[in-house]
Amino acid sequence: MPRSSLTYRRGEIRWIKLDPTVGAEAQKTRPCLIVQNDIMNQYALLTIVMPFRPGSKEAPYIVNIKATPANGLDQDRFIDVGQIRAIDHRRILGLVGVLEEEYWEPIRTALNIVLGFVL
Repeated sequence: MPRSSLTYRRGEIRWIKLDPTVGAEAQKTRPCLIVQNDIMNQYALLTIVMPFRPGSKEAPYIVNIKATPANGLDQDRFIDVGQIRAIDHRRILGLVGVLEEEYWEPIRTALNIVLGFVL
């Protein structure tokens, strides 16, 4: 748990218990990418994650991820960057794997599209 003991890191894919949810929010316990920085992960009670969904999809706010032994995904999946959310650290479960470096630039681009910080 947080409070000076770093138990999860940015770039890890972890099982996250997302329920209860409302409306179109991603549901169930599913793999999610930890995107919050490690200083906040160490001390905060919340962390920021993006859920993986099964399959692939084409949209400017989507990043398709190939399943590999390194990332631990059981099938090809996609990150819907529009589903970014802060969750309580008690929702974080076991480690699935670690996301490869090649996906971080597409994630940054999708975040800029979703959040509108870069024109």
